[in-house]
Amino acid sequence: MVVLTKEELGYIVEIWSQVDKKLITARALERVFAVYPWTTRLFSKLNGKFKATDVGVQEHAAKVVSALDIAVKNINNINFKQLSSDHQKIGVDTQNFKALGQTFLVELALQYKLKFSAKKHAAAHKFFKQVAEALSSSYH
Repeated sequence: MVVLTKEELGYIVEIWSQVDKKLITARALERVFAVYPWTTRLFSKLNGKFKATDVGVQEHAAKVVSALDIAVKNINNINFKQLSSDHQKIGVDTQNFKALGQTFLVELALQYKLKFSAKKHAAAHKFFKQVAEALSSSYH
């Protein structure tokens, strides 16, 4: 299990409070759909519209933002048992959670550039690893 230090927790809270959550999440989703095309298989209702500005991506981004808001508030004790179970029931591959975390790192780096220091990057990497672990908890 990944645990963030107080310093890392501070970085995550700082980043999440400053970022345009819905925009960065929609962009991370667009990127995950483009870079990892298998992640689109459960999104047939989007009719191939996987751009950050598309309505379906925006709607899913809002759900992801809500979950990440909960995760940020409960860092080091993220409980996504129900959300994990829901994702397992519809057949989401746990690797998708890791892939989305990676695309979030790319989007944060693009948005923050030099302000996204190595320490902040490492903290964000650990945070998204925590989220992926929590989302995968019902699979094991």
